[in-house]
Amino acid sequence: MNRAQKIIQAYRNTPWRREAQLIGVFAAFCLVGALVLIAYIQVTSLRGTYGLQVREIQATSQAVEQNIEDQRAQLAQLTSTDHLSERANELGFVSVDPNAADYLVVPGYPDESQAHLDLYSIEDLQTDDGVQLPATFTTSLIDWLREEIYQLSLKTGASGLGGE
Repeated sequence: MNRAQKIIQAYRNTPWRREAQLIGVFAAFCLVGALVLIAYIQVTSLRGTYGLQVREIQATSQAVEQNIEDQRAQLAQLTSTDHLSERANELGFVSVDPNAADYLVVPGYPDESQAHLDLYSIEDLQTDDGVQLPATFTTSLIDWLREEIYQLSLKTGASGLGGE
C-alpha cells in the first residue's frame, strides 16, 4: 500500500471522528431549529401585541365617535325650535308682529327688488308654443365642438376639418 492510501484508511477508520461529525451535524440542526423557534415565538408575540393595540385603538375610536354623536344629539336638542322659544320666553323675549315691527334701512345693503337670481326673464323663455330653453342649454357637446372648430377655422383661414 502506498502512503496516501494508508492515510485515507486511517482517517476513515477512526470512529471518534465519525461520532464527532454526527454530533456536529445534530448540533447544527438543533441550533437552526432553536433559531427558527425563537423567531416564530417573537413574531407571534409581536403579532399578539399589535393585535391588542389595534383593538385598543378601535375601542378608543368607537368611544370618540359615540361621544361625537352624543354631542350632536345634545346640540340638536338645544337648537330645536321648542327649546329655543322656551329659553327666549325665560329670558323675557316676546314674539313680535311683523306688521308692527320697525325696520331700518341700511345704506348700501341690497333690498329684495335688487336681487336677481335668474339670467333670463320669463319673457325670454316663453314663445307661442310655451316655455323654451335658450340655445345654450339645448346644444349638444358635439354641436358645440363643431361650432368651435368652425369659428376657429374662420379665424385662422383654414377651409375645413379635412384640409379641403
